[in-house]
Amino acid sequence: MTASIIGPEDIDAVLATVPRQRIRPLDAVRALIRLARDPEDTQQVALMGIALAGRSQRRVFRRFVSFPAGQAVIREKRSLARTLDDHDYLRTLKPNSLGRHYLAFMEREGLSARGLIEATPAVTRKLSELPEPIRLFSSYTSRDMHDLYHVLTGYGRDELGEVCVLAVSYEQLRIRAFRLISTTGPFVVRRYLRKAGLDGDGVFAAVREARRIGRAAAWIPSLDIEALLAEDLDELRARLNLAEPVAYRAVIARIRTATGWNSGPFSALARTV
Repeated sequence: MTASIIGPEDIDAVLATVPRQRIRPLDAVRALIRLARDPEDTQQVALMGIALAGRSQRRVFRRFVSFPAGQAVIREKRSLARTLDDHDYLRTLKPNSLGRHYLAFMEREGLSARGLIEATPAVTRKLSELPEPIRLFSSYTSRDMHDLYHVLTGYGRDELGEVCVLAVSYEQLRIRAFRLISTTGPFVVRRYLRKAGLDGDGVFAAVREARRIGRAAAWIPSLDIEALLAEDLDELRARLNLAEPVAYRAVIARIRTATGWNSGPFSALARTV
């Protein structure tokens, strides 16, 4: 690759060095079953992603490096996780900025970008086997941006919110594991709600809405994410054409009215009845 730009020949050379990986559907199903039993087990999402990856991300990588921001990530070897974990920097941003909302979200939930890396060692191992440009692309766009998608879209960390974020992310990144989870996840969410004595109405509609939101939005991986952190969140959502998750919020409002639940996993709510 040249120092200033990644051309078609460079991309072909990089992709030629990616190890061949066959799709392993049985491994994906096993991980899906484990995730359904414990929705907090983030590692299972990673294992599904590895099992189903195949050659699916090659087209997305080509698209990513066709934009100046994608070129910069590869050329400058950017680590989005490092920026997101710089809480002192995020505190200097304006109150309604994406960065400040992200900081509030992470502190409220007790999360960190580094924590997500540590929770998914299988991804770290797999990334280490890839050429550096692919490794930078994959970590930046799919792993490190996950919690930013929560903040950008307004979905919470309850099971339905997680499924909806992955539905949005699938439309953006075409990661097969995200499609699998967003297709099967509503059944799991509805089961938890029914165990809590609720009907689960609106769950499937919320996920369908999330996919529409992801399809209609600007292609977020093409943008300079570090620069977006300083932008006003409301203005940014409008610019990116990120619609409000109306159906999701309606489900959450009904749950709160019926149970007094405020936050946390639905699986815990089901265990209280």
